[in-house]
Amino acid sequence: MADIEDFDLDRTTAMAWEAFTDRLDDVLSVMDETADLTISVSRSGATFDVPPAIRFSAVRDGVIEATLLGPDDVRLAGLGWVAQPDGTERVLVDQEDSRRLAEITTATLSQVLRVLHPVFLEPDQLAELLSGIPEGEEVSEPDTRGVVKPGSQEELDAMVDVELTREFGHPPMRNSDGDVAIRVGSTMIFLRSTPDYRELVLFAALVHDVAGRSRACEILNDLNVEARYCRFALHRDRVFVQLSVFTQPFVPEHLQHALEAISAVADGIDDELATRLSGRTTFPG
Repeated sequence: MADIEDFDLDRTTAMAWEAFTDRLDDVLSVMDETADLTISVSRSGATFDVPPAIRFSAVRDGVIEATLLGPDDVRLAGLGWVAQPDGTERVLVDQEDSRRLAEITTATLSQVLRVLHPVFLEPDQLAELLSGIPEGEEVSEPDTRGVVKPGSQEELDAMVDVELTREFGHPPMRNSDGDVAIRVGSTMIFLRSTPDYRELVLFAALVHDVAGRSRACEILNDLNVEARYCRFALHRDRVFVQLSVFTQPFVPEHLQHALEAISAVADGIDDELATRLSGRTTFPG
């Protein structure tokens, strides 16, 4: 099974937010009065009874307005939001300053609303905000319906992207390192291919801030003896669950089953494991 020792969750998350900011800036810089954009926090990524949302509108030529539909927070004023009589918060910027609005949005989502990763956002349009693929750009679609042997890592990645697009309705979020972030229910799963294009490695962070490495390793060793498909590992102070999918040949159904298996394990064991390891889950209750 391939290793994920080099995976840095904090760095990967920061890269995802930077890419989201860049793409949102691109969209806002050309927005006109013919269409609005609303970015909602998915129910699985929200810690509020009613998931927050931010709506963007071109209120007049050269001016973009953002409206936050969500909880009040003293930090919002520091980011530039202005409270309104109707209970919303708003920001007005000149369109040529769209970058600042994109940065305010990212800070609001990640710092104030505590959205862990852009994968937990749901734009009402413009799926490229999450995928990074410009609207209208054609993406080659290799035939993955049958049994196919990829001839390179790039070809395998393309097959995976097509299959994930079919599964989730939009292209996946793949960063510059080649790692894909996927949301399955309340679980954030990462996926990467190996350089020899023989495997796909799926993994998810279950427990953070683990106390006591020796005790943790003992518990994880016991879990690995009992586990049927997945393997548990301690990386720095986080526990990951990992699953490997053979890709010679690549079979789409195997990827689908792997996603179901790892998400079921992650949802079913994270709370208990966090208690045993004196750590915290990705979504503290």
